[in-house]
Amino acid sequence: MKKYFEQDENIILKVICLLLLLVVYTFCMGCGNQIAKHIKNDKVEEGYTVTDSTGTVLKFTKKPEKIISLSISTDEILIDLVPVNRIKAVTYLADDPGISNVVERVKVIPERAYGNSAEALLAMQPDVIIAADFFKAEMIQTLRDLGLSVYVYKTPNNIKEIKTAIKAIAALVGEQEQAEKMIRQMDHKLKFVKDKVGDIKPGEQKRVVFVRSNGIFYRPETSFMDVCRYANVRDATEDLCYEQSGILSQEEVVRLDPDAFVIPVWNYDGKHDPLQMQEEILSNPSYQTTKAGKDKNVVMLPAASVLAVSQYTVDAVEGLAKAMYPKKFSEE
Repeated sequence: MKKYFEQDENIILKVICLLLLLVVYTFCMGCGNQIAKHIKNDKVEEGYTVTDSTGTVLKFTKKPEKIISLSISTDEILIDLVPVNRIKAVTYLADDPGISNVVERVKVIPERAYGNSAEALLAMQPDVIIAADFFKAEMIQTLRDLGLSVYVYKTPNNIKEIKTAIKAIAALVGEQEQAEKMIRQMDHKLKFVKDKVGDIKPGEQKRVVFVRSNGIFYRPETSFMDVCRYANVRDATEDLCYEQSGILSQEEVVRLDPDAFVIPVWNYDGKHDPLQMQEEILSNPSYQTTKAGKDKNVVMLPAASVLAVSQYTVDAVEGLAKAMYPKKFSEE
């Protein structure tokens, strides 16, 4: 009798254990469903946010696939950052070999963006529009009022700021690793130039002035000054200490006595032939008294590099260094 009682007791215990296991299993399944649901919701809501130069926060659930660029600088940065099929439109300047370093590569991008047509930009249905900080605030607001995501980036003034801009735009499009690769390539070229001309002492540096279509412009700090520093060349206008920017007089240029005049090669409107500019400089009686005039030293650099505000500005560093110190590169 005792034996049967013990057997019944064992059976009851087994049943109880089984019931407990079923309860635990059901509870876990319920929790699992809740966890799965929570994870699913997180996936819907996950992504990343970026803040542009105006303090505007943009949120993305995934990398933008249809990107519109409204400046030649971001045309060039994007083409090296993302696959070309993620770029919806670039500027018309990207097609101009006088100022663009990516003419051939943008041919597969069918659309061209113009910053003065909100309707045309809206029709492209972009995931994000990248605009420079020199665009009118009213236009930016109009685009945002239309429901478009607009990222305003800070226009760089030197190579350090260009690297910062590349990183910022990379964060926007989700390509941080590619940005680091681009910056390493920039640093590689800058190191190449430094290895060639880095031993030139300050007192031995060549001095130059940058000639634009309307003359020689002075500003306390310019991107060209930064190019000069990396090329171990001195922008002669750095010797001036004016508080305001402006075009220098011929008398001021003569006093600076540069070793060379630097001209950006870009006939942007058909009325600014670089060769004609060169001839005008060399035939100017005042400039003929300078070292540059006596040596007929006019350096002509591609505007696509010397005016670049992208990774391609390092090409201007190399070009200027080679032009001013040709013997340093003669062993290549």
